[in-house]
Formats: sequence, structure tokens, C-alpha cells
Amino acid sequence: MVKIHKLHKIAGLSGGVFLFLLALSGFFLDHDYWNFLYKIQIKTTNPILLEKEKRVINSIAIDGKHIFIGTYRGIYEKQENEAQYKHTFKHLVTDIAFPFIATNDGIYHYSNGVYTPYLLGNKTITSLVLYKDTLLAVENKHTLIEINTTSKYITNRCVPHIQKEQLQEDITLSRFIRDLHYGRGLFDGYSLILNDYATLYLVFLVVSGYGIFYLIRKKHYPKTTRKFIKLHANIFVLFASFFLTILAISGIFLDHASSLRKMMKTTTINHSILPPVYNSLTHDIWSIDFDGKNYRIGNRFGIYKSQDLHQWKLESKGFAYSMSRIGEKLYIGGMGAENKILEKGNYQILKNTPHMFKDVYIQNKQSHYLSHSLDNSLLPNFQSVSLYTFLLAIHDGELFASWWIWINDYAAFMLLILIITGTLRFLKRKRVL
Repeated sequence: MVKIHKLHKIAGLSGGVFLFLLALSGFFLDHDYWNFLYKIQIKTTNPILLEKEKRVINSIAIDGKHIFIGTYRGIYEKQENEAQYKHTFKHLVTDIAFPFIATNDGIYHYSNGVYTPYLLGNKTITSLVLYKDTLLAVENKHTLIEINTTSKYITNRCVPHIQKEQLQEDITLSRFIRDLHYGRGLFDGYSLILNDYATLYLVFLVVSGYGIFYLIRKKHYPKTTRKFIKLHANIFVLFASFFLTILAISGIFLDHASSLRKMMKTTTINHSILPPVYNSLTHDIWSIDFDGKNYRIGNRFGIYKSQDLHQWKLESKGFAYSMSRIGEKLYIGGMGAENKILEKGNYQILKNTPHMFKDVYIQNKQSHYLSHSLDNSLLPNFQSVSLYTFLLAIHDGELFASWWIWINDYAAFMLLILIITGTLRFLKRKRVL
């Protein structure tokens, strides 16, 4: 028992600070629609951070020679012949179906230089598509809302329920690891809450653990020390430990995703043993499309089509991260899947296109792809990074050094030791063992 106690103490003291940083940053990164994460700006000349900041760019619209770039920081706009963008709209923007803007405060409408609230205020709109006088929106990756723009009337609101026989896809280990770590791999609508519970509890455990160590060393506050120990070790910690174990193991895999890519891509997990979320995916609408007749939603399994918003059928496999319609062509950006184009009823692979492109635009009669991985002169040049990007750089270690992933690995390993030794000590105290 003494050895377990010492191991627990060593793991906590040596890994606690790193676990605190990982837990707190991970909690905020899971909530990428919170405004303050982008309103708080940090000036920097660090090229790694500035490159990371391009991830906040997610949509583009060109109206004549007027260019609009939608980002989580807001909208940047300029005329084609102007050198610099102006930051004209400062709500968090998730998508543009010009002249409509999807934000975390509903839908806005642009006209003559003015952005006006349109519908669904206080709602987070995650996707938007416009076809003639029909505007199709997604609220929080979950609810489809159809709007007639002529009457400004909501004609339909529904949650797409895909029948189980249409959700029988196997997934790669790579996809599964990411789903688990990002809070979408266990239960539909609840995985993120469980991630939050685990990460916030880990923050508390680190702080209380250091506090207990300090109080024991001082030997002046025995009653306070005992209260802290009771708070530090209880049944709620055991519950959190299950999810913390998942986060630790999946985090180690993601730290070495590049070197493990082949193994993670070729290892397939059968649908029959996947967690419950993969049998529903109602909170997994990443992209949408409407062509006047067919509705389409894109999720981690692929593209599902419906003509009535009730019956959905799998039309094309592969994570449909984005869908962008230009005329009769539908461009699909894949996440861990091939980019594709739907033209004249047929899907074809889009070769030589950036992975996970976010939008498509036409310039000089050519299709161009909006992606943070491209050195695109059309994108605004940021002179600062958002708090979100700063936290991301802390979480993946790039803020410190390229070798910092090994520090993260060490912290994850110490967390596993803390879970094992802490559980043994708790059960011993309760005379279970």
C-alpha cells in the first residue's frame, strides 16, 4: 500500500501541471462555438500560430467584385482591387449562403453594407444553403430548418432520423480514435457532456491533489486536510476515470497520428461493436445541400439523401465534412475521406484538391477551394491569433516545441498511473479488496 501511495504521489506531482494544461485547454477546445474564444485576440509574429489561425476561416462568397470571407472571428470583406480586408462583422460566422450569414446568434442578412438579424436569434446555426427562395439551415448539427425567403416563414423544422439499416458502416480506427477524443464517440448528444465532466474533474483533481500535498507537508490543518482528501477521492472520481482513460489513450494515439497513420487507416472496426452513437448520429450533421428536389445531409458515414426530410438513404460513403453547391455541381470536402463532386447524378473523385476543403468559389471561370492548408492570396492576413488557436497550440504542444508531444505522452501515462493507483487506494479504503 505504501508503494502505491508513493507512486500515486510521484505521478501526481510530476504530471499534474501538464494534465492541468491539457484538461483546461481541452475543455475550451470542445466548445468551438463560444464567442469569447475568438473575441480575445493575442498579438504575435509566431508563424506557427498564425498558420494555425487560418483554421478559423470557413466560408467564402463573391458578389461581383466584392469578396466576403466568413470566419469564427467574423466577416472580412474587400473589393477585388483592394489590398486589405476590412473586419466589418464581428459575430462568429459558421457559413455563408449569400446574402444570408450563419452565426452562433441565428441567421443574418446582408444588404448594401448592412448586416441585419434575419431569423433564429440566439441559435447556433452550423450549416446553411440557399436554393432560389428556399433557405435550409442546421441548428447545432442537429435540427434541419427550412425557410421560405419570400415570406420569411419557417416551412419545416425536423430532426433527421436515419433508419438503423442505413447506418451499418464500419469505421477506421483513425476515425474512432478522433471521435472518442473530440467528444462524439459514445452517446448521441451526451458524449461532449461526459468529456466536459471528465476534463473539469481532472482540473479539480490536480488542484486538490497539490493542495493536499501542501497541507500534509504543513501538518497544521488536519481537519481541512481530511475534508480535501474526501473531496479528492470519491465515487464521482471513479466515474470520471473511465472517460479520462479514454482521453489519455486516444490522446497518445493522436500525438503520433502521422507515424501511426497507415495502421490507423487500415484497421477497421465492425459496426456491430461500435458505441450507441453510431446507430443514430442525430447530432452529426456536418454539411447540407438542397437542389430544389433532393435534400442531402453529410455526416461521418457519408451523404444521405431524402425527398421529404423523413426517409433518408445513404447515397455516398465517406465523411462529408463540407458540401458546396455551384449551379448543378455539388462539391464535397472529405474528412479522412476522398473529396468528391456530384454532377449529373454521378459522384466522382476530385483529384489534386486540398483535404478537408471548406468551401468552393469560382474565379476566372475556374473552381477554387477554400482551405487553411493552402497559401491562398485571397485569404486575409491575420496579425493576431484568437484565444482558441492559442489554447489549441498549448493542447497539441506546438506552442512549446515539436518534441512536446512526448511531454503530453508522459502526462497521459501519468494520468493512467493515477487512475490505477487512485482506484486501488479508494477500494482498499472501502475494504472492497
